[in-house]
Amino acid sequence: MRIWIACAGSLMLAACSPSSTAPVIDGTYKADVASAKLSDKPDTFAVKDGQYECGTCTPPYKIPADGKVHPVEGRDYWDAASVKVVDPSTLEMTRYRKGTAIGTGKVTVSADGQSLTWSNTSADNAAGKSVTNVTMSKRVGAAPAGAHAASGSWQMVKDGSQMSDDSITATIMMKGDTVTQRFPTGESYEAKLGGPQVPLVGDKAGAMVAVTAAGKGFKETDYVNGKPLMEYTYEPVDASTIKMTMKNLRNNVTEEYTLKKQ
Repeated sequence: MRIWIACAGSLMLAACSPSSTAPVIDGTYKADVASAKLSDKPDTFAVKDGQYECGTCTPPYKIPADGKVHPVEGRDYWDAASVKVVDPSTLEMTRYRKGTAIGTGKVTVSADGQSLTWSNTSADNAAGKSVTNVTMSKRVGAAPAGAHAASGSWQMVKDGSQMSDDSITATIMMKGDTVTQRFPTGESYEAKLGGPQVPLVGDKAGAMVAVTAAGKGFKETDYVNGKPLMEYTYEPVDASTIKMTMKNLRNNVTEEYTLKKQ
């Protein structure tokens, strides 16, 4: 799965060709996480009575929290998971595809129970590059009675996040009606505005990409198994800045990032 928090989507537009007055966007861009407008939709999960349940996952699922691998249906990039209670404040979660671990995360709640640290490491990308990201969340819903302390509802915040450059960087090029995007983790695509879907080369779920014109910028829609999954809209602000809107079409979550040319 390509990573770009902002840098793994790309351009989709509303017309067949960009405006002649549009800024030149060719270059390598990095998302400014500090300026991001994150979704206020919370993540809700709980470990209670030996079971892990994610209520806001799409679709929701429940498996035993016994550290063993259990199948999980309805996922595009993984098919099984394990959840282990490390200690009273920490959970370890690992995802698998076809029997192979593809990413591990640790969730740690603060001593006062009001903040959560998410640390995720994965090399599940075209280049096989290990990437670690750390994000922070604040509590917006109490843990159920008798549940692990990390349980409850959590809303992501920007303060304290540590994002790998490989997750928030991409090279974007446009020549004529052709859009090209390449990512540090090895994924890439080349597509014509208003043209047919093309492969996102190196994507582990075989994603397809379609791009169209949208004002002075571009919009990209990603499809997995024939269904739309992600939408990225890139709107040039000036010669060195792009506003990117990223929408998860499965769970209806939208975020905005400012991309700065490097």
